[in-house]
Amino acid sequence: MLFLLIFRLALFTAPGTSVLILVATALFLALCLFLIYLYPSWMTVLKKSTGLSFPSAGNFALPVLLMFIPVSNRVNAPCLEVYQENLCADEPNKPVGTPVGIKPGRVIWAWNPDATNENCVSTFEKQDWYWKPENTNVEVVGKMFRDAIMKLTEESSVSESWDKLFRSFNERKTGQNSGYRKGEKIFIKINQSQSRWLLSQEDKEKGYYVPRELKPREQKKKMNMIPVETGPAIVLELLKELVNDLGIEQSDISVGDPIAHIYGHNYDVWARDFPDVVYADGTSTMHGRTLIRTTENDRVFFSNTGLPDKTYDIVEEADYIINIANLRTHGAAIISLTAKNHFGSITTPTSKLLHFTHLLKGEERSTYKGYNQYRALVDLMGSAYLGQNTMLNIVEALFGGGADETKMPVKYFMPPFNNDWCNSIFLSEDQVAIESVCYDFLRAEWNGINKHSPLNNEWEIIPDRDGIDDYLHQAADPSNWPEDIIYDPDKSGKPLSSLGVHEHWKDPVCKQYSRNLGKPTGIELISIPDSLVVCNMSEGNKKMNRHKSRKEKRSGRKYSTFD
Repeated sequence: MLFLLIFRLALFTAPGTSVLILVATALFLALCLFLIYLYPSWMTVLKKSTGLSFPSAGNFALPVLLMFIPVSNRVNAPCLEVYQENLCADEPNKPVGTPVGIKPGRVIWAWNPDATNENCVSTFEKQDWYWKPENTNVEVVGKMFRDAIMKLTEESSVSESWDKLFRSFNERKTGQNSGYRKGEKIFIKINQSQSRWLLSQEDKEKGYYVPRELKPREQKKKMNMIPVETGPAIVLELLKELVNDLGIEQSDISVGDPIAHIYGHNYDVWARDFPDVVYADGTSTMHGRTLIRTTENDRVFFSNTGLPDKTYDIVEEADYIINIANLRTHGAAIISLTAKNHFGSITTPTSKLLHFTHLLKGEERSTYKGYNQYRALVDLMGSAYLGQNTMLNIVEALFGGGADETKMPVKYFMPPFNNDWCNSIFLSEDQVAIESVCYDFLRAEWNGINKHSPLNNEWEIIPDRDGIDDYLHQAADPSNWPEDIIYDPDKSGKPLSSLGVHEHWKDPVCKQYSRNLGKPTGIELISIPDSLVVCNMSEGNKKMNRHKSRKEKRSGRKYSTFD
């Protein structure tokens, strides 16, 4: 009993210490206290036998106890590591690679707890889907996105920000400092991959809507209704800015996930205000969709085998790609962000061609564990038609994904989410940097300690697997490539150079990267509000408490919907 009490005290006062050290310390301290407990009886015997006097137990018991009280604790210590077990090969705040962007290596994280309805229950039984208009405040989301774009570019207006982004991208792509030119094509790559099998042929013929009822043979789909994928709000804001603020022709913009179907609930919102945008579909022209086709020529070549793959006409013809992924884990890739999102931009079924290069959740199936393994994601990130034709990377995190990417969203626990929806948007020009930041978020959230909704928490510790960020190491620095691999996804004869900067934050409370610490290189995570990335634990706790208080005042709010 004494050991358990001491161990509980040690856990509270030294949260960053490994369990083995805490157990040893608790055992030693328990032994010391037991000896102190026996001290009076021993001294009585010795005094009778020797005639000498001995100090009381209290004279040295207190100093012994003080030895085990830490000098600093969770409240006032500067940015302690709150997780000790770290399977990443690189240490925190050790950036590798060449940062990309107007502000190199900058990642914007916009968070507003009023973006979503915290009372949303996105299950088939409730039919209260996360993408429904009453569950997202489009005005709040729109402001979040506008603020993020302006912070990314350090401009004072949305139109000036976009002009700067176009110029920055064209400078990298062509060497010319040119803005958007009339007639250039923009492809907004979204994620709707589960629609391929969740929607029956009857559902597709009725408009690609999520069914309200399932036939007896379809009952197993209930738990998969509906996973975290692109919702209406962010794409709607993008279209407003590109068309209304920049004057780009709707017909020069395409939206879609080439391997899947745009859900009816998304199409209705977007097409109501922007009917002339190209809404892509790979198999049909029903319900306002535009049929897309595979390219005649191979466009991507995988560097481990040289096997080629085609892409789609809207990808091949795009002058600019805007890549919108979601914050979620994945059964094969473990994490599914902007790099994995381009699996939907190639034509060969990825389960046959690429999934074997992932780690997979089942430990026994992980043949590509560890580092310095071939990673197909690097080829996709380095392709001139995919990753290198992407001007802006976006991770939609209004609702975070659960343990299984094919099931409903769950609320997150790490600050500032505090058992609410994530209510976040991430933006960056640097694909490696935004992947690194979002991986740190997922690794901190799915830590084996947080207990998520049992509707989707089969794997409570997912992302901390040996080698998950191997593709980021390799994308950032060619010196991390396997000895027998030369990444050249365009078959140009010119190996890839650094695609961006990778590093891990010091801890998930302060969330600081190298540039946040005043260093000249690395990642810079800028939050909106700026209180989310903090300098010390004490400041962070105070501001997190303010965020909690703010959340508690939101009951009974009303939403500005898509209608």
